[in-house]
Amino acid sequence: MKQNTMARLAALALTLTVLAGCAAQQPQQPPEPTQTPSPAPEQSQPAATTEPTATPAPEATATTEPTTAPTPEPTATPEPTAKPTAKPTPEPTTAPTPEPTPSGPEDGSYTAKVTLSGGTGRATIQSPAALRCSGGKFYATIVWSSPNFDYMKVNGVRYDLISAPGSNSVFEIPVTAFDAPLTVIADTVAMSEPHEVEYTVTFDSASLTKQ
Repeated sequence: MKQNTMARLAALALTLTVLAGCAAQQPQQPPEPTQTPSPAPEQSQPAATTEPTATPAPEATATTEPTTAPTPEPTATPEPTAKPTAKPTPEPTTAPTPEPTPSGPEDGSYTAKVTLSGGTGRATIQSPAALRCSGGKFYATIVWSSPNFDYMKVNGVRYDLISAPGSNSVFEIPVTAFDAPLTVIADTVAMSEPHEVEYTVTFDSASLTKQ
C-alpha cells in the first residue's frame, strides 16, 4: 500500500510540472477552470504469492467398536393353568354304628356282701353272694338257708330253682342296683299251702371283688 501511494504522488507531481511548462509557452488566456487532476489509476501489483498452507493431516479418529446389545433372555411362556374339573360329589357313606362300650366293670366273676330283710325272720341268705357280670350287667346267686322255696320274682319276672332237689333253694336273679334295697318275692312251700313272701335284698358295692 505504501508503494502505491508514493507512485500516485510522483505521477501527480509529474503531471503538474508538464502542465506548468505548457502554460508558460502559450499566450495568456483567461484562465480555464482548473480541473482537478484525476488520480492516476493504480497499478495493479502482482498479488503476493500466498504460500500454500499445509493442510493438517486429519487425525485418525478412533474407530468406535459397535456396542453389542445384550441379547434378551427368552422369557418362559407360562403354561396355561388347567381349569379345575368338577369332581362328582361322592355319595355319603353310612358309617357303621359303633357298638356301645360297656361303661360298667369287666365281665367275669365277682363276690359282694348282701343283706336280707323282711319275711318272718327265720330264713336267711348266704353272704357274700357270688355274682357274675355279663355285658355290664350283674346277676347274683342267692343261696337260701331253707329248701322250701320253689321260685322267686324280681320286677314281676319269675326265676326258678337252679339247685338240686332236696338241697337248699338256690336262684340266680338280676342285680338292678347296688347300695339300695331291691324288692323280691320268694314262694315258700313250708306252709300247708304255697305262699309268696316279700323280702328286700341290698348288695354292698364297697365289697364288690373280682375273682
